[in-house]
Amino acid sequence: MKDIFIKIFFIDSLLELFSPVIFPGIPEIRYVTKPLLLILLMGHVAVENPIPALFFTAIFALLGDVFLMIPGDNPLYFQLGLGSFLVMQLSYIRLFARQTQDKSWIPAHARQPLAGILIYVFSFLAFLNPHLADAMKIPVTLYAFALGAMLYFAIRLRNPTIVWGAFFFVVSDSVLAFGKFYYSFPMISTVVMSTYIVAQLLLISALCKLQFKK
Repeated sequence: MKDIFIKIFFIDSLLELFSPVIFPGIPEIRYVTKPLLLILLMGHVAVENPIPALFFTAIFALLGDVFLMIPGDNPLYFQLGLGSFLVMQLSYIRLFARQTQDKSWIPAHARQPLAGILIYVFSFLAFLNPHLADAMKIPVTLYAFALGAMLYFAIRLRNPTIVWGAFFFVVSDSVLAFGKFYYSFPMISTVVMSTYIVAQLLLISALCKLQFKK
């Protein structure tokens, strides 16, 4: 019974990814399946380990999902979604930092990954910058560094599940930004959502297994 939310989550994930094929005439089904992903993960948190900070993180992830799902070309919704995910990333960073045993800011095992993360963030921003509207340059830059920091703090934690979750998050958001601001290739939504689903599942399920001081 404890795993009921995860079992429903897997079913909902399949519906979210394959609804265009299963229900081609009902695209509105994603207005249910996409928000339900984080709602089910919050249910898992409530049963497994009700950490207030993890609920806070999941709520902003849910808000980001909802804002990015709103149809139309109004940039406000994308900015609100980006802002919600920025709060989520900062919250993940805080959760990781609370569990890190090594108090050094740049422990030996994280030096090379940090260099790689910085190179990737700067390179990707340099690539995207010519394609960004002026109003989006600062928000996208801030989010990119927060995303990179989230991956770095995950690596510092030395928890393989969390590291993989953070890595898949970077992949998902990188593909999303590539498609949003440069070129949207066929099946891009499936790539973005599949990696996002894996990322959130790995991060939240792994954090539920840790003990946090109250």
